[in-house]
Amino acid sequence: ALKTKTTMFMSIRAACIYACLIYHGVAGFSPSCRRGSALLPRTTSASVSFQLQSMLPDDQDKFNNMPNNYMPPPIPRPDPSILIAARDGSTQQNAVFAITAAIALGTCIIVSLLNGLENVLPDGWFAAWRDYTWPAGLGLIFMAAGVSHFTVADAFCRIVPPRGTWGGLWQVPAPLAEELGLTYAEYHTYWTGIAELLGGLLLVGSGFGIFDVDVRIPAGLLGLLVFAITPANIYMYTHDAEMGNGIPPIPYPNGHYGRAVAQMVLLAFFWKLTFHY
Repeated sequence: ALKTKTTMFMSIRAACIYACLIYHGVAGFSPSCRRGSALLPRTTSASVSFQLQSMLPDDQDKFNNMPNNYMPPPIPRPDPSILIAARDGSTQQNAVFAITAAIALGTCIIVSLLNGLENVLPDGWFAAWRDYTWPAGLGLIFMAAGVSHFTVADAFCRIVPPRGTWGGLWQVPAPLAEELGLTYAEYHTYWTGIAELLGGLLLVGSGFGIFDVDVRIPAGLLGLLVFAITPANIYMYTHDAEMGNGIPPIPYPNGHYGRAVAQMVLLAFFWKLTFHY
């Protein structure tokens, strides 16, 4: 009974931490933001007071004279002529293959690093970290992401590669989209949102022992889903596609590099949960 309570406590604590990362770190916006609002950092009166006291006199004058409707400077966008989308179809296709191979290679490297960490740590430490925190944390992340596919559907529709993208390489169909009254982008936004929500729920439930399902099943399915939606991330890089709806654009190109690394880590975690659980 004590072990079960400890497991539940550690899982809930990890889930809360991961949920905070979703809203304050990974997603780049806080729950208090509304569609179309300025995405400014959340501050308290104490932090503002400290910042004002630490300012030089000239900086304080600039702050006092700042208009109430101040907006942070926009993130600069690249010249369209330097994007991969500006190249010929063959070059675009080679770039997509190269990016996909780089993500796969990076995932293998991170899996190897996790294996090394598991061997270095005292016996049972890595397994406790993986078993007690990963299912709940990753599951909550995907549940939140799945819900966002419906709450800000327009934003996700903007990053769905149109059919024929990359010189005709992208030819993924949308079965029954017309019968359902959905556009191509809406179709793929909604089904991936449902898959993320259900997959995350199943992963959390199996991690807590609520569902009599092996954790490896939802972990493997979510890993495949992450790989399946990789083209949307690649499309954002090759075409500088922005989500809009008040969501800050990803800085080009460094922001995309960081996002690719984060995806490699995510794939590595799911690999470990699926094959080393």
